[in-house]
Amino acid sequence: MKLLHGFLLLAAAAPAALAQDAPKGAPKDSKDAPKVPAPAPVKDDRPVSGDEAAKAAIERFERDFASKDEGKRMNAISSLGMTKNDLVAKKLGTLLGHANIEVRQAASLVLEGQYQNKVLAGELLRKALLKENEAEVLINLALAIGRVPHPDAIPDMGDVMKKDENVFVKIEILKAYGKMKDTRALLPILDLWLVNPHGYSWEGGEVSYDSGASGDADQKEAERQYHEKYGNQQRKGAPPTMLKTFIQAIAEAVEKITGEKLSGPTPLMEWMCAHEADLPYKLPSKVKQALKDAQDKAAKKANDKDKDEARDKTKDKK
Repeated sequence: MKLLHGFLLLAAAAPAALAQDAPKGAPKDSKDAPKVPAPAPVKDDRPVSGDEAAKAAIERFERDFASKDEGKRMNAISSLGMTKNDLVAKKLGTLLGHANIEVRQAASLVLEGQYQNKVLAGELLRKALLKENEAEVLINLALAIGRVPHPDAIPDMGDVMKKDENVFVKIEILKAYGKMKDTRALLPILDLWLVNPHGYSWEGGEVSYDSGASGDADQKEAERQYHEKYGNQQRKGAPPTMLKTFIQAIAEAVEKITGEKLSGPTPLMEWMCAHEADLPYKLPSKVKQALKDAQDKAAKKANDKDKDEARDKTKDKK
């Protein structure tokens, strides 16, 4: 594990070298968004290698990777990635299905450096994301997709973010969305943000509670239920801390994409409706319906509050 940690630090420092229930009307699936072609990738003028050099690099890799020494195996993956060629990218892609978790982690970060064909690298990472079950590898895959970047993976990343129970996977996908700054990511983000705000969801546990009471009563009850249900499990981070980090990751991703600080799902839906003409896709009717439902609920709550205050004033006069 220490070897992999060092390897991941190296990959991060020199990427070029290693070159839940939603309210009624809410979007149910990030794939509701129509398919929209991604912008053409910017041409990269950095040097690439020919097929012969790639074949020689793959031969060296096969020889070194056969070693039982974990350090040599990690170095073999790193060295292979220094050759920029589609044959190498495809070879790295095969490692994304390797039985060893650390090999899959390393391959994902090295593959992002195959800048000669970002679409190929991105597709290999996207397909691996759909097949992967280990949180540690999913995190690296999301990180790599965001760095490539590969916007065509946005819908599939949204599905993983919605279904996977590990909050760190969700957060890394949100960070990748923020890097890509593609408005198509707003749909899966909205789908996630519309989940009951009093719910606690992270690393395998989720509890939601909404009694309609004012103040923080619901939040405290949700936390109590979480501890009752998951309290005996070992988890990273206290629930309130993780919830705050998770919500912050959502807000930061939205800000990087829209360029504006939006405080919640309702302001995001308002932004999407106001900018509908500028979006590269037709805004699903479910978004508009979810916005109307949220606005109606807020208006009713405000009206009920006014009635309560008026009733209290009448009692005081008596």
